[in-house]
Amino acid sequence: MKAVNTSKTLDALLKQAGNYYPVYRGGLATHLPMVLIALHRLGAANEKLEQVFQMSTDKLTLIENLEETKVIDNVMAHLGQRAQFTAYLQYFKHQLIKDGRQAVLAHFLPLLMPGLAASAFHALIRLAYGIEASNDNEIAIALAYWCAEFQAVEINESTTSETLSAIMARLAPIGAEHSFKPGIIVDRMDEVASLLRQRKAVCMPEKLQFSDVRQFCLRAFYAENDFTLLHTVTGCHAFSLVMPYLTDNEASVKILWRAILVAYLSSGLYYSDTRTYPSKETKEPTTIDFSPIIAQAILSCEPHVIKLVYTCFCEYQQDQDPLYFQLAKRAILGGYD
Repeated sequence: MKAVNTSKTLDALLKQAGNYYPVYRGGLATHLPMVLIALHRLGAANEKLEQVFQMSTDKLTLIENLEETKVIDNVMAHLGQRAQFTAYLQYFKHQLIKDGRQAVLAHFLPLLMPGLAASAFHALIRLAYGIEASNDNEIAIALAYWCAEFQAVEINESTTSETLSAIMARLAPIGAEHSFKPGIIVDRMDEVASLLRQRKAVCMPEKLQFSDVRQFCLRAFYAENDFTLLHTVTGCHAFSLVMPYLTDNEASVKILWRAILVAYLSSGLYYSDTRTYPSKETKEPTTIDFSPIIAQAILSCEPHVIKLVYTCFCEYQQDQDPLYFQLAKRAILGGYD
């Protein structure tokens, strides 16, 4: 993989991509900026980035008259109001110019963390990619997006000595046996959260670390090649990138777990952790070569394939878990619709 310095082409395309709303067709997330960043960091040529941009904008809606939009007066007063996106965007653009990236992220991320499920983790993911690209415009958009699509998962805070796997196995029938109304992932997540509240379900482990949540998501997605669970893996990668700006990692990881739990239940899947997984001890790192997988990802035009391969490559560099390699291979072979 080539050096990750931001290119002029990437900057120019991100600027153009930032002229469009982050959601379309009733709440679907555009992946364009994230795909551009992932492709660039995987080593794609500028021509590939331009091709992807040209293929991806026809379904998006341009933001018009942004300069005429009144800046939001109270960030916390309008959370979850999609119509306030442009007002939030103006606010965060001004804040980043006035206070700088570090101060803005350190101040607002702890405040926004309860709503990290926003747009099925896409606001969190877009912010993380914006941070990686050192792009303040993307950071402003992602923060505004997070505010406008804010989705807090409010469920029982009681704790249990069970493992994450045991909690999920106990609660999975709630989603698997529920008839969901028509809607997208965020709608199903809201339904599940309501069901958990009604039942006063105990969902939280007594002790919880980010490594536990990340490993749970990795194994769950490996076992069930499910589109919703894909977002929990890319979401964990994004969470790791914003962690340096959080003041209370322990509380934030609990929020992450609640969102992961509700996302899993919204998939309608049962849960079992009986599968045998490849481990670090059973596979020599020298036998794992991401190069051909990355080459295939660069050729792909499917956003989830590109983002997942990028996530798996980055996570493998940190953890050396061969499951990331297996997931990346599976993405290339099968893809995601």
